[in-house]
Amino acid sequence: MIQSKRRHARSACRPRRFSATRQVLAATALFLAGAPLAGAQEELTEAERQRLAAADVVIGAEVILPELRLPFHDPFDGRALAEHWTAINADENKYVLEDGAIFALQSGGNAHPSNEAADNVFVANGIMPDQDFDLSLRVKLDPKTGYEDVWVGLWADANNYLAANLSVYTKGCGASLYLKVNNRRTLSGEEKPDETGFTKNLLDGPIVKRICDKKGRAAGDQVIAVLNDTGFTLGLSRRGYRYQASITLDVPPGTGETGDGGTETYSTSFVSRVEPFGQPFFMLGQSSKAGNGETSALFEDLTIVAAQ
Repeated sequence: MIQSKRRHARSACRPRRFSATRQVLAATALFLAGAPLAGAQEELTEAERQRLAAADVVIGAEVILPELRLPFHDPFDGRALAEHWTAINADENKYVLEDGAIFALQSGGNAHPSNEAADNVFVANGIMPDQDFDLSLRVKLDPKTGYEDVWVGLWADANNYLAANLSVYTKGCGASLYLKVNNRRTLSGEEKPDETGFTKNLLDGPIVKRICDKKGRAAGDQVIAVLNDTGFTLGLSRRGYRYQASITLDVPPGTGETGDGGTETYSTSFVSRVEPFGQPFFMLGQSSKAGNGETSALFEDLTIVAAQ
């Protein structure tokens, strides 16, 4: 049975103009009317709530959204999804808050942030300030199908997001593990979104050098088991115009860069994105080969801090 500690968090915000999906606009209107936003250790005053509600003016696809104040922290310790989150294409039969975490299910092999029909894309009702940051999501993933994905990053819509992705993908030698940073955006005058990114193969890579022999496969299976046993932290960091994905996890003895085991962190190369944008988001995904197989995960904690 997966366990996690309960913690407490609060926050505040200030308004900023941004584009958002229709569902997020509806949730934002509710927020600006007075629902709290988790993050910094303070609460909105009544005067601030009235000021933000008065600023809720929508012109076309544009809406005044609150800007997150850092640090932002949500331990997911309520009995329902907090009002500062919106679940895009919500399917409440596939997630529940319990024991200080969001327990999520996924099936069908179509859960990807670029799929407009993907369910339970958890999006914050506020946008990131224009500054360097470190965003981290604590997760336990049960890779039952061998084709799992976890995503965390910044979201505008299915054609505009920048995210860290951990992917379990099974091939001839068994399950492998990939860390990616994915930058998808619609460029002016182009109908098809432009997509750039970097991928780091963690097995057949820095954690296990080769997984297509007996010793390497056994070590690779130990690493895959860690994803559910002790979990991992998936992160996205911004430094200026550059964004990088990272993962921190406990690797078994005999694996990793030192061979000693213990907590290690691995990162991708940087992608660039000039314009600041986006609402923090996370989701449980699957690649198409998962088919009707079921994937489950526990989202335990999401934190965003200003970079030092």
